[in-house]
Amino acid sequence: MGKLEEVFSEKELNRIRRWCIMRQQNGYHGRPNKPVDTCYSFWVGATLKLLNIFEYTNFEKNRNYILSTQDRLVGGFAKWPDSHPDALHAYFGICGLSLIGEPGICQVHPALNVSTRTTEQQCSDNTHVST
Repeated sequence: MGKLEEVFSEKELNRIRRWCIMRQQNGYHGRPNKPVDTCYSFWVGATLKLLNIFEYTNFEKNRNYILSTQDRLVGGFAKWPDSHPDALHAYFGICGLSLIGEPGICQVHPALNVSTRTTEQQCSDNTHVST
């Protein structure tokens, strides 16, 4: 973590940033000419966060898209609005909401895809392990 600048040139990082930021319509899609999909709210959102440009995206549009995929009867989030929810899209939908700072949802570490609370606990546990 924190090694992107060692691997990529600034020109390459800017190309990656541009490609990622262009994935937002209302939510995000993973490839050009593909539909928006709830899971990319995490995958692309986390990448943008790691690239330090997530704040330039439209949080409200992303939030509205994720919430439009919510099944209010059985719970969870689906890939697309009016589709059946599934565990994968429910999880990544919640992670996407976490990235935009949705109240009541624990923050997710964008590189590790676990809560920052878990990350902090693991880091503190590892400092006590003797090698």
